Amino acid sequence: MLIREIRIRDPFVYVEDGTYYILGTTGADCWNRGSDFTLYRSADLEAAEFAGTLVPDGALARYTQLWAPELHFYRDKYYLIVSVFCPEKKRGSMILAADRLLGPYQPLTGEYITPLGWQCLDATLFVREDRPYLYFSNEWVDHVTQDGDGGIFVAALSDDLTKLTSEPRKIVSGKYCGFSVELKENGRRGWVAEGPFVQEREGRIELYWSTFTEKGYCVARSFSSEVTGEYVFDRLIFDRDGGHAMLFTDLGGVRKIALHQPNRSPEERMKLYDLIEENL
Repeated sequence: MLIREIRIRDPFVYVEDGTYYILGTTGADCWNRGSDFTLYRSADLEAAEFAGTLVPDGALARYTQLWAPELHFYRDKYYLIVSVFCPEKKRGSMILAADRLLGPYQPLTGEYITPLGWQCLDATLFVREDRPYLYFSNEWVDHVTQDGDGGIFVAALSDDLTKLTSEPRKIVSGKYCGFSVELKENGRRGWVAEGPFVQEREGRIELYWSTFTEKGYCVARSFSSEVTGEYVFDRLIFDRDGGHAMLFTDLGGVRKIALHQPNRSPEERMKLYDLIEENL
């Protein structure tokens, strides 16, 4: 199959041993059931083949709305981070682990890694100087600040990734960033800041995140010198109704950004762009 034919939201590209592995919110029911955890394998980012199903049947049987899975390698193990929902615990993110890239992945603790009761999603792992951190979104539909402000937070993680070891710090505000538009849904109102992805380049932390502007879904970038420092908005990276981006370096050494576009179902597909602007 061709990658451009795969219906996918929140795409994530993992590169290992000369091969691209692609995952995301895939499947026929991306909103209610959520991801079917299909992993695709590609040699050229054009054609892809089925590589396996990362999470076995029953491992997340209690949960629905399985969104935005992403794959990380840390201290000799593979980790899958995914947003999930169950009525008793609201929405949160869980970490699953495996000894092999292809899995099977099982929940690390069976509990959310994000704060209970917060309604969180889109968690991502970032490691700096061998210390792990969790970035995640507090969803706009149930914001902890009680003022409609969906935001992105960061907290330190234990070395075994089983718990947060610091209080979450808010680093991005949807409401007060200056360019997001207010959303209204079922009597709820708020501003979005979600889909964080983090990397370090030339000693500076780059935070990519998504929100809604007058042009639709988009990707913004903020900078900080420290993980828990002040994040300064830099620019909108993409503003053509696409978002939930991540970055990777292809086999030719080119930095690429992956995102889904358009932001409507069932037309969403993974789009790849080179980051060729001088200061990107």
